[in-house]
Amino acid sequence: MAGGKSSRFGADKLTSPFRGELLVFGALSSLLDFPEVLLVTKYPHKFSHLERKFPNLRVIFEPFKEFSPIFGIYTGMRASRFDRILFVPGDLPLLKGEFISEFSREIPPAVLVEGERLHSLLFLISKFSLPIVEEFLKSGGHKLRELHQRLSSRLVPFEKFRYLDYRAVSLLNVNRKEDYIEAVCR
Repeated sequence: MAGGKSSRFGADKLTSPFRGELLVFGALSSLLDFPEVLLVTKYPHKFSHLERKFPNLRVIFEPFKEFSPIFGIYTGMRASRFDRILFVPGDLPLLKGEFISEFSREIPPAVLVEGERLHSLLFLISKFSLPIVEEFLKSGGHKLRELHQRLSSRLVPFEKFRYLDYRAVSLLNVNRKEDYIEAVCR
C-alpha cells in the first residue's frame, strides 16, 4: 500500500532513494514469488514505471479524496483477482520474502503482532470479507484496530517466523527520518 501522506517523514517516503532504488522497491522485491501484486495509491504516475521492473505488479488508483488506509484496503480488495489477499505496507524496505511467504500461508483473517504491537497493515484477508470492509467504511470507521476487531482477525505472533528473520528487520517501518537512517544503516 502506498497511500499515506508521509507527514511524519516530511516528504514522500516511498519515492525516497534507498540503496539505489526507491524505498518502496524493498517491499516489492520481497513479493516477487506472488502471482499478483497490487500497489494501491492515490498517485499512480509516481509508481507506474515500476510495472516494467516487476512483471507481477499492477499499480491501482485509489480514488477517495480523504486519506485512510481503509480506502486503500477496500480498493485493493475490489481490484484483486484472488480470494486471499495479503496487505503489506510499502514502507517496509527490509521486508524478507521468506517471512512474508510463510505469513501468507496463514488462515485469513490474520494480522501480525510483535509483542504488544499490532502491525495492523500487515495482514491477510479473504475477498469474501469485502462486505464487512464496505460496511465498516459506510459506518465511518477508519481505525484499523477496529476493522480487525470487526473481522475477528487472528493475532499471529511474529515469533512464529523469527527463524526466518531473527533480527526482525522485516518489521522496520519507515515513518520518520530516524527510521529511514536506521534502515539505511542495517
